Amino acid sequence: MQIYKMFAALALATATLGAQADLYMAGDSTMCNYNPQRQYPQQGWGQALEQFMKNPDQLHNWAIGGRSARSFKNEGRWDKIVEALKPGDFVIVAFGHNDANRAKTERYSTPEQYKELMRGFVADVRSKKATIVFATSIPHSGGFTETDGVMHVRGSAAGIGPYVEATRELGKELDVAVLDLNGFACEKLPSLGFEKSNRLYMRIKPGEYERLPNGSNDGCHTRDAGAYFFAKAAVELAYKQKLPLAKLFKRPGDVRFTPIPYGGPGSNAKPLKDDFSKEEIPYANE
Repeated sequence: MQIYKMFAALALATATLGAQADLYMAGDSTMCNYNPQRQYPQQGWGQALEQFMKNPDQLHNWAIGGRSARSFKNEGRWDKIVEALKPGDFVIVAFGHNDANRAKTERYSTPEQYKELMRGFVADVRSKKATIVFATSIPHSGGFTETDGVMHVRGSAAGIGPYVEATRELGKELDVAVLDLNGFACEKLPSLGFEKSNRLYMRIKPGEYERLPNGSNDGCHTRDAGAYFFAKAAVELAYKQKLPLAKLFKRPGDVRFTPIPYGGPGSNAKPLKDDFSKEEIPYANE
């Protein structure tokens, strides 16, 4: 009886720890939160991930536009995440879009330097008895083509290819789970088609939104539909790989997409818990 009580208590403690686990997110403008009143319909996939959380209060999306693994670390943002971690927490790390920019020396890393930075991230998280998960960069829609009605996705477009591959390689090397959003998109988007796939991004037609009367032709950042698509992909991949992280998420099929209307989300829209939009550097949305 005494042994039974001991195991029951251990199971309860483990379940309680899991229920209290927080999820932190470190990444760039493709992941970060955007102010819903002045930046709609743009959203990062980390912003849309809140819809999939069983308890949204456990999500801390500390991604910010314009950052690479190097600059996120050098600005002290990574250290703040490490300081906040407690045993049992999770961190999703996704960089790559800004790391290849040689013109911005504060961002740039070679793929090998990028790997070394990511190795440091892994060591930091594990030292806090937390779990790190990598996510590959979402594709740039400039890599979408259509030939004879057949769509193709080049996931390496805009220079992110070496960093996507480095992330996959490092996942195997260090036994870190990888949410391969890039690979997922390359596989799934062709069935969606060229036009609809582009509509996941900030390729906005004139008059579609009150805030953007002239439209937008941004092929890197996602609108509400794209943020939902990639957030759902992350959840599906977590479930498919049977990651402990998945316990924080609702079943992906239980969350329906709700588009942002013409005039925005409305004045009663819930303010974001983590809004770093005022700290964005001028070239965050290049």
